[in-house]
Amino acid sequence: MDSAIELIGVKKTYGDVVALADVSLTFPTGRLTGFLGPNGAGKTTTFRAILGLTRPERGRIEILGSPITSDLPRLVKRVGAVVEEPGLHGTLDAVANMRVAALTLGSGAGQIDELLRFVGLMEDARRPVSGYSKGMRQRLALAIALLGDPEILVLDEPLDGLDPAGQVTVKTALRALVDDRGKTVVVSSHDLVDIESLADHVVVLNGGRTVMSGALSDLLGSGDRHRVGIDDPAAAAATLMSAGFAATVEDGGVFVQGATGAAISRALAVAGMYPESLMSARTTLERLFLDITDAR
Repeated sequence: MDSAIELIGVKKTYGDVVALADVSLTFPTGRLTGFLGPNGAGKTTTFRAILGLTRPERGRIEILGSPITSDLPRLVKRVGAVVEEPGLHGTLDAVANMRVAALTLGSGAGQIDELLRFVGLMEDARRPVSGYSKGMRQRLALAIALLGDPEILVLDEPLDGLDPAGQVTVKTALRALVDDRGKTVVVSSHDLVDIESLADHVVVLNGGRTVMSGALSDLLGSGDRHRVGIDDPAAAAATLMSAGFAATVEDGGVFVQGATGAAISRALAVAGMYPESLMSARTTLERLFLDITDAR
C-alpha cells in the first residue's frame, strides 16, 4: 500500500519532554486513517511536524514520496489541514473568511460555494462567524482546508463540538472525500466509536511512540470472538483455558477468542456446564485501544 505520509525515526523534544520518541508510521494513500492516542501521546506534534510548523531533532518525514526537506512549500500545498483551534475572522461571514483563505493560498476562490454546500453551511454563509456554534466553526474550517483541492487532509478533532446532525454531515463528507474523490484523510479523535464507524486504517500513539498500526478490519479481527453468558463466569473461563481456549472474564461474561461456538459448547458440556447464551462478539476499537494503551 502506497504511503501518503510517512514518518521514519522522528524524534521531537520540548526541553526535557520527549514528544516523539523515534516515531515511525505510515498514513496510507486513499484511506481514511484514525489517528488515536491519549492526551500527550504526540498526535498534535506529529501533525505540526508534517506541516513544517515544528522541526524534529532527527528522522525523516515524506509527503507523497518526497522528503519535506526537499521542497516544503510545494509539498505542504498538497495537504489541507485543521490543527488546533481554527483561525477564523469573527467579524466576517463564512464566504469572506474563505475568500481571505483563498487569497492566502493563491487558489480555490472558485470553489467557495461548492465547499460551503459540501459541509452544510450554505444557509448560514452570510452570517458573521462570531455567531457560529463550535460545530459550525469546525465545518467552516474543514471547507477552508479543502480550498485548492489538496490530495491529503489532516484534521485535528473535526467532530469535536458537533451536534448529531453536524456529525452526520461531516462524517458523510469525509467518507465522500475518500470514496468518491480518492483523497487521503487523517483524523485525530478521542471518540473511538466514531473512528470505528468511519476509518479504514488506524494508527495509535502512546507516550510518543507508535503502539498500533494497521487496517481496522485486521486489527478488530474476523469475528471469531464469542461471549458466553453463564452463571459462573470464572469457573467457565478456567474450564475453557484448561481445555486450551483463549478465555477471559469481562463485563460479567466469558469471552473466547479463536474458536467456534460449537467447540466452546462442547468443551463446557464435557465439564457439565451449559451456557445461558453464546454469541459472536467482535473486538471493539475501544477495548483494543484500552488494552494497548492501558488507559483504563
